[in-house]
Amino acid sequence: MRVLCVGEMLTDIIVRTVDSVDFLNDTKQVEEIEVRSGGDANNNAIDLAVLGNDVTYLGRISTDPLGDYLVSNAERYGIDMRFIARSDTTQTKSLILINAKGDRTFLQTPGTSAEFCLEDCRAEALEGQDILQIGGAFHLPSFDGDGAAKLLCMAKERGILTSMDITTDRSGRWKGILDPCYPYLDYFLPSIEQASKVSGKERPEEIAAYFLDRGVKNVAVKLGKDGSYFRNHETAFFAGCYDNLKVAETTGAGDAFCAGFLTGVGEGMDPEGCMTLGTACSAFVIQEVGATAGIRDLETVKQFIASRPPLRMEYC
Repeated sequence: MRVLCVGEMLTDIIVRTVDSVDFLNDTKQVEEIEVRSGGDANNNAIDLAVLGNDVTYLGRISTDPLGDYLVSNAERYGIDMRFIARSDTTQTKSLILINAKGDRTFLQTPGTSAEFCLEDCRAEALEGQDILQIGGAFHLPSFDGDGAAKLLCMAKERGILTSMDITTDRSGRWKGILDPCYPYLDYFLPSIEQASKVSGKERPEEIAAYFLDRGVKNVAVKLGKDGSYFRNHETAFFAGCYDNLKVAETTGAGDAFCAGFLTGVGEGMDPEGCMTLGTACSAFVIQEVGATAGIRDLETVKQFIASRPPLRMEYC
């Protein structure tokens, strides 16, 4: 499957273990400080590539050493970086503080993500693609909404399946921004925290119905430790999680779910199979530190699924 991943790629500076921060003008020793790549579209691209897909990335990257690192790291996974725009603006960065339980908080500079816009999207990047996945919506203020909708429309005109995941709206607006995109989305894959803010609904069933009513074809809501919920106009069900896993931290778990789910789409799986594959990919990622460190190839993920009891599916 050929996938075009569009959106946020940034540098993650991971600090662990941090259970509290005291501003005492002193030095505190931590277990680890590590620089890695991150951002929803970056994580989607790497996960999809490791799963065996042919991946192209489209976004805006800085011309500084951190930007060069992101490009070379993506190319190491075989990701096609020919269509990126480059800018003298400082690269988007996230400082991720992780505590002993694996919980994390993010401190982020907008950088190049704030600049990325529809004019950066060269139409030839769409040629030959099977799926367009937009990652990091709400962190792309010059692209979100109308810009994203126009790119999605261009993809649909070429017969490309479309998908989107979202992140936190730092502006606090939430509602209205993504409205132009919904009629062009085959798959919408948000986490419940963000989807609830956008829809004004709390229950997964109501959240999914909100987006279906606005034109989305298929909705999968990620519910964290409670699993996930899928709904389209033919079926609706909750899917459980895999138990007895040692959780290192959860950064990138939702992105891995998206990558697994979309790989399932490319494999011709039914919704249950896509949800299972997405959940299994998340199970691998949460067992290692870093957004993509835990992802494994498709055969390994399938072997994991076969070795475990089937995921609980509750139809409603």
